[in-house]
Amino acid sequence: MGLEIDQVSVRFGGLAALSDVSLSAHEGSITGLIGPNGAGKTTLFNVVTGMQRPSAGAVRLDGRDLRELPSHRRARLGLGRTFQRLELFGTLTVAENIGVAASIARRGLMGSKSREIREIREELLERLGLTSLAGRRADTLPTGTGRLVELARALAVRPRVLLLDEPAAGQDTEETERFSLVLRSLAADGLAILLVEHDMDLVMRVCDTVVVLDFGLVICDGTPATVQANTDVQAAYLGSVVADA
Repeated sequence: MGLEIDQVSVRFGGLAALSDVSLSAHEGSITGLIGPNGAGKTTLFNVVTGMQRPSAGAVRLDGRDLRELPSHRRARLGLGRTFQRLELFGTLTVAENIGVAASIARRGLMGSKSREIREIREELLERLGLTSLAGRRADTLPTGTGRLVELARALAVRPRVLLLDEPAAGQDTEETERFSLVLRSLAADGLAILLVEHDMDLVMRVCDTVVVLDFGLVICDGTPATVQANTDVQAAYLGSVVADA
C-alpha cells in the first residue's frame, strides 16, 4: 500500500505542465523524483496534496481515490509534505513548532501539556537530533537545521506517505549525511517517502527507485543504477554528474 499516481496530466492553457505521469511510492521505500527546473516536480506534489486540480488522471492513497478531497482531508488521511521554500513558525521555538503540528493533527487534544503531544514532540526532537535546540526560536536557526525542524513538524502529524520537496537545500555535508540516515530509518519503520531533490549524491544513496521528469514527461524510472546509465537522462539532466562519477 502507499501512494499511486495514475496518468496525471496538468495543463495551463496551451502548456502541458504534466503529461500522463504515473508513479508509486510504497510503504518502507524511498522514491526519488528528479529532473531539471521546470520539469513539473512541484506541480505533481501540488496535485497529490490537493493544491492543484489535474486535467486528467487519478491520485490514490492506500487504494482510495483522492480527487474530490481537499488538502486538509488528504492530510488527515496520512499525506504529509514539506515545501521547497522553508516555512517555519519563526517566533515559536523548535519544540513549539513540532507541538503545534501535533496539536492540529489531533484536534481533540488541544493543550500543549497533552501527554500524547508531549511524547510526540520529545520523540521527534530526539530522533532528529534537535533536543539541544528545543527552546530556540525557529527564526534564529541556520537553514540546514531549519530543514530538520520542518521535517519533524511534518512527521508530527504521523503521515503514512511523506512528500519532501528539496529537503536537503541549505544543508552542509555533515547535515546531509545525518539527514540520509534519518530518511532510511523512517523508511525502515514503514513510511512511504517521495523525495524531490537536486543533491544527486543523496538521491542515489538513499532512494530505492528514481523517477525522472523532463518537460512534464516521465523519461525514465528504475533503480538508481539504471537511471544513471540511461542516455536520455544523461542528456536531459545528469550529464556532468555521470561524466564526473
